Amino acid sequence: MTSQPAAQVDTAQVDTGAFITDAWYVAAWPDEVTRAPLRRILLNRPVLLYRRRDGVAVALADRCSHRFVPLSLGHIEDDDVVCCYHGLRFGPDGRCVHNPHGDGAIPRAAHLPAYPLVERFGALWIWLGEGAADPARIPDFAILGDRARFASVCGVMHVAANYQLITDNLLDLSHAQYLHPGLRVADPVRLRHETRQEGDTVWSFFWRDEGVGNGLMRLLGWPEGRRGNSRAHMRWDPPSLLLLDVGIAPLADDDAPGIDAPSAHLLTPETATTTHYFWSFMRNTGRDDTALDARIRALGVQAFVGEDKPVIEAQQDNLRGADIMAMNPVLLAPDAAGTRARRIIAARLAAG
Repeated sequence: MTSQPAAQVDTAQVDTGAFITDAWYVAAWPDEVTRAPLRRILLNRPVLLYRRRDGVAVALADRCSHRFVPLSLGHIEDDDVVCCYHGLRFGPDGRCVHNPHGDGAIPRAAHLPAYPLVERFGALWIWLGEGAADPARIPDFAILGDRARFASVCGVMHVAANYQLITDNLLDLSHAQYLHPGLRVADPVRLRHETRQEGDTVWSFFWRDEGVGNGLMRLLGWPEGRRGNSRAHMRWDPPSLLLLDVGIAPLADDDAPGIDAPSAHLLTPETATTTHYFWSFMRNTGRDDTALDARIRALGVQAFVGEDKPVIEAQQDNLRGADIMAMNPVLLAPDAAGTRARRIIAARLAAG
């Protein structure tokens, strides 16, 4: 593991429309996928999601091989999807199983791509590449399913921005003091930051020693005015999977319990300038408090939808499709982790 001091680091330019395909991405939360067809654009590809009668989730190309109409406009019959336009029927493996026209012969070219889809860590993961789809390559997000320790709320939002701009935002948590009033603290001193890298995993560590809790910590039960040691540690795994460890620990002479509030931020590119942002907030306090669930969800929606999203989308609009690194931005100390992540993406894309 290497550490990066707070200093300007090398930049990496990439084609904003290029994506790493040999990787696992989140396609949906499990409760989004039912017996009804669900269409989602992932890495510029139209994908159809539905469940077989036994509950297993299926992912197919959402484009009939006849006239390229979205199959999601059709319906599910038994375990198959039936095109609304001319009635071709496709099985969950993508093979055309019924042609109601002519002599009923099925053209060899009628078959569709079927994509590996795995339900793990409380999410549905899809593989859109040509390489072997080994589920062991999904980064560890077991915390998403740890119901013994955490309550959780989750959601998804659509962001009109390139996924790497969202990654930059998440790896630089110094912006919270300025952009998020609900997370702002009155004494932002003693903030320490460090970037570390191990293989292709990047960490961005922020500590605030002996400070009062922010609005989230108070919402989760930390007494107002009580001082503690706060942390906000973000882990990034390529291409765009982030896990945030947030919490506050009591000072050495304080017997108050600590608060842990991890969160997952799972980004799946839709196009070069749009992203599916899957998020999950967890907490170790008030685990059976449904009213607190609603308050946490509202805080998350306000932070993401009301504060981060407008700024990142405006940033995307200002870039006019260019990669931000191609425009020679000024780099500040908190940009170190995001720039490392960009360099890893650029290297992966260059390697094919």
